[in-house]
Amino acid sequence: MPSAVDRLVARLDAAAEHISTRPATSAARSRQVRWVVGELRRALEHEDFGDLPPDIRSLFSAPALQGYLTLAREGALRVAPYRRTTPSPASERVRLDCLALLAAELGVALPDLARPVPPDLKDTVPERQQQRVWAHLDAVSRDPRTTPGRVRLLAMVGLVLDTGARAGELCAMRVDDLAPDLSSVRFHRRPQALRVNEPALDQVALTPGTRVALRRWLEERDLIVGRLEGTMTALWVSVRGNHVETSTGRSVPRPAGMPLQSRGLRRAYERAVDELNVDFAGTPDWQPLPSRLEQLRRGIPVSTE
Repeated sequence: MPSAVDRLVARLDAAAEHISTRPATSAARSRQVRWVVGELRRALEHEDFGDLPPDIRSLFSAPALQGYLTLAREGALRVAPYRRTTPSPASERVRLDCLALLAAELGVALPDLARPVPPDLKDTVPERQQQRVWAHLDAVSRDPRTTPGRVRLLAMVGLVLDTGARAGELCAMRVDDLAPDLSSVRFHRRPQALRVNEPALDQVALTPGTRVALRRWLEERDLIVGRLEGTMTALWVSVRGNHVETSTGRSVPRPAGMPLQSRGLRRAYERAVDELNVDFAGTPDWQPLPSRLEQLRRGIPVSTE
């Protein structure tokens, strides 16, 4: 005879299946809904969950769902061994979005759930996590459906992990700053709070993975800037058209292929990372990328001599 947990999970599984078969449901969202259902099963079986809800409506009550979210934030529902870490805002958003889809499919109301205030993260990225992040990004880049923005992100992350370059230093890079075989990059370091007449020119060797990522990005970049008139030397360029406001308040279109400035580069990084973290939420062993470029950079030891 099925247990109470089995009966609840059977309803959740059926709802997840219906959601997944909708034409508008992406493969990533389908995987995430099933991930949330798996977490709900483990929550129902967890000793700290509390009283078992007698039915679906009770499961989708505020106390029951807050109990699930608390266990999830603490990492208690992971399949693999875990260590307690700062909750990921991207994972939290995915959970809440999937709960809303499941509630609508099951015909129950979703209560107002407290959304945690995203912490002001200052942590750097440990070396082991850097390698894990690189492995996942490398796999993503090999997917033929990978967008130019993600190809650029992969190359940018690899370069930052190898060099510890700041956003302004990245923006100043030109294609000819790369060695012909992509074995190294040269650039001027501009450390904060350090006044020098001439920034030091540094040449840094690049790892094999970063070279592969840069080669892919340069191919994408050539396709983008090839549609422009004149010569474009900036290494990091926009992958889509946008608009810029003039001093008179008029909006002027800018085509793809324009050099990224510091603010635009940070926004491009944050947008691509946010999309990637949402898409990969629920993937085994995925460690979300830092939401800010500075957090990624601060984990890299840099000589100031």
